[in-house]
Amino acid sequence: MRADTIKAGAVVGAVAALAFAGQAHAATISSGHVDALSFTYDPVANELGIEVLDHSGPTVYDPANVDFDVHSGHLVNRPSATPCRFDAGDNWVIPRLESSGLLWAGWSTEELDLDDFGGELHAELTDAVVPSGGNVAIYDAPTNTLRFHTNSACNASGTDITESHHHATWVFTEPGTYELTFQVTGTHTTDGPVTSDEHTYTFDVG
Repeated sequence: MRADTIKAGAVVGAVAALAFAGQAHAATISSGHVDALSFTYDPVANELGIEVLDHSGPTVYDPANVDFDVHSGHLVNRPSATPCRFDAGDNWVIPRLESSGLLWAGWSTEELDLDDFGGELHAELTDAVVPSGGNVAIYDAPTNTLRFHTNSACNASGTDITESHHHATWVFTEPGTYELTFQVTGTHTTDGPVTSDEHTYTFDVG
């Protein structure tokens, strides 16, 4: 992640809140199964893409048109901090396992043939706008593998995507609006290196 682009603090938070208030999202998703990062490939244009697939429809959205509502039902209180995972006190968690009334957010490569990319893509968290003191950790609880983190000190700005369908644990440490920007790259066995556009996601937490 480009560390110099991470923005936090009261002034930036206020500006981000005003900008967010002026945005119109086509959909607010607050619960249910959603492939937040649905990776796609257009072989004619030789382009990788990232979409949001809401399984309740199913409906496909441009990430820019979705507000993910990480509401109070996701609130988890921790007695102590776990470095690069949880803060002590209140955290808002999108769980790895499906739970009624909560978001169940994952990623998938089912809209492309992963074998065409040697069995893996690489997804990068290229930018993040977070509330003051806030961070996002995305990790695999069974293996304790950190996949993404907004704090560069946690050394997890990106991850290899080898799964056809996968759900991790998402932890937001402060309430507020988070804007996370992702990009995916891969090497097509025929067409060579491919890089997607950057896509920004909005999570409204608290």
